[in-house]
Amino acid sequence: MAMLTVGAFIFYRAVHLPITHDEASTWLNFRHFNLCTCLHEYFCWQSANNHWLNSLLLQASASLFGEAPWALRLPNCIAGVLYALVASLICIRYLSWPALRIAGFILLTCHLYLLDFFSLARGYGLLACCVIWAIWCLLRYSESFSLRWLYGGIAALVLGVLSNFTGLLVFASFGASWLILMILNKKWPLLWRHGLLWVITAVGLYFILSYPIRMLMGNGEFAWGAATFGEMVQDLFRNLLYGAEYFGQKSALIVLVLVLLALILAGIVFWTQPVKTKNALGLAMLLLLLTLITIEAEHRILGSNYPVGRKSIFLIPLLFLPIVLSLNFIRLAISRRVVALLISIVLLVHFRFAYPWGAFREWYFDAYYPQLFSAIQSTAVSGDSIRLGSSWVFNPALQYYRSARSMPLAGLVYQKSLQIDSTMHYYWVEVQDTASMHEHGFAFVKTAGPCFLFKNSDPAMWPAPQ
Repeated sequence: MAMLTVGAFIFYRAVHLPITHDEASTWLNFRHFNLCTCLHEYFCWQSANNHWLNSLLLQASASLFGEAPWALRLPNCIAGVLYALVASLICIRYLSWPALRIAGFILLTCHLYLLDFFSLARGYGLLACCVIWAIWCLLRYSESFSLRWLYGGIAALVLGVLSNFTGLLVFASFGASWLILMILNKKWPLLWRHGLLWVITAVGLYFILSYPIRMLMGNGEFAWGAATFGEMVQDLFRNLLYGAEYFGQKSALIVLVLVLLALILAGIVFWTQPVKTKNALGLAMLLLLLTLITIEAEHRILGSNYPVGRKSIFLIPLLFLPIVLSLNFIRLAISRRVVALLISIVLLVHFRFAYPWGAFREWYFDAYYPQLFSAIQSTAVSGDSIRLGSSWVFNPALQYYRSARSMPLAGLVYQKSLQIDSTMHYYWVEVQDTASMHEHGFAFVKTAGPCFLFKNSDPAMWPAPQ
């Protein structure tokens, strides 16, 4: 029921929230593009907007169900349900008591910032889903060293890389974790037989992705990120809080300290408890540690910035899994109930009050197209076409609504620096572009969130009443 509730929430947001800038850009550029030729096509890699697997699934879903935002987002919604499914499988297998299973599921799953990307046609949610599937497969592999679980884990990692190239960090760290696991368990024959699978996969990824990555690096698309490791971590916790400041400006730092304390307690449990299931906890801690080391190594070797914002959501299951698995070592029944209740209440209360529910945090400015369209569609203009100027951030979404949703819009021009055109009927802009509107003959109409609507005040621009 918890899994179905999460799935319903993901689908609800996918249906009701407007299209966003990056989704619309993907639709405009790649909806009808042959993605099979994409790996060596410069057009595909001028920017990092093309998350290859997401674009491919978007094409398939739109071909089946149409061009509505929910149809474009459907593959990611399914990925969200699959993420919740694996979270439930992990909690059922590795936590022994029902109350702790629910608390663990909530701890792995119920982060509004994470769930955002399962309601969006982007590759970040797909990557997070692939990461937790790879975790599940490696946990099961560590129990029996069965090759089928290794196949599953590596397949999930490859799909994660194709969803978003940040997944290469995870592929490298999980491969290193597998190697250490083999050495610690002295599985010398498997080291060669199973290790060959990692080598073949790594070589294949190199040949497939070397051209796209060179192009993206040459275009500066990997420059976005944090300058320091600490900045990356604090940014992740600010996003997990979803803008809420329960403890003032230091909220992110305080929550970070609390999570670190929980991870330290998990480490103490690992070293002091002789229980067999601590092997899963040890692997979870190893995966988190080596992923963080891989991120640091990439920064030092390649000079890349640390992943921030949506590029870091793949860390969420890795970060909370050791805490979840350590819950299983709480022996007193009353303590289990108290801890489970506390975790559940804190996360669900935060989930309920985190702002905003009517928008995606990364694209908050795209939440107000319904208010825009309701304000301009009642205007009678010649040819039923409304000339609408806008800030560049709105342009891809407005083009999407014109082309895919048959909105009567015209005059849409993509401009990084707004040049006001007096022949436009309306302008839909951010606050920094409002300063010169009046002197160019545009009158303020309304605000919607951070967006401002202006109307041309020249009577000659409008038809006479019938």
